[in-house]
Amino acid sequence: MTTSEENDFPPLETERLTLRLLAKEDTDFVFKHFGDVKVNEFLLDESPVIEYVQAEEIVQFYAESVGKTFNRWVIIEKSSKRLIGTCGFHKWDKRNRRSEIGYDLSPDYWRKGYMTEALSAVIANGFERMRLNRIEAQVYIENEASVRLLQKMGFQQEALLRDYYCVDGKFYDHYLFSLIKRDREV
Repeated sequence: MTTSEENDFPPLETERLTLRLLAKEDTDFVFKHFGDVKVNEFLLDESPVIEYVQAEEIVQFYAESVGKTFNRWVIIEKSSKRLIGTCGFHKWDKRNRRSEIGYDLSPDYWRKGYMTEALSAVIANGFERMRLNRIEAQVYIENEASVRLLQKMGFQQEALLRDYYCVDGKFYDHYLFSLIKRDREV
């Protein structure tokens, strides 16, 4: 259980991964990663990174998470020390003990179990340290891999959010998923 806000977003370790808070030295990775067309295919809530200053702004936004209602961990493959993706919480509502989870992975690492491994640690952190009761995820309806991942992690589909995001004048539907703490304790 958290005794200090400084402990809400600690570094996390799994068998193959290290997750640590996004830092200034990750700017080159952020620029390349969020500029990748495949990474951005289903990330319709933000524009792709096309200028280095955008990557710097992302890193600055997440650089210090103490006391904030959001964070971003960079996902590092232990064996190669390569940065392979990011994940974190958004819109943390402490009073109602809920937050939204977000994640992305470099295409070279898709379908290898990395995000399942990372999210397992992130979700455990959410329920244990952050004392969340509910974790939500919004997923573009055509992102079948993400839908399967959330279902595998125990998330339940609750709604279809019609015309939820607008990109270049076109609206996109998203699914709303949730994971409730008591569902994992059964």
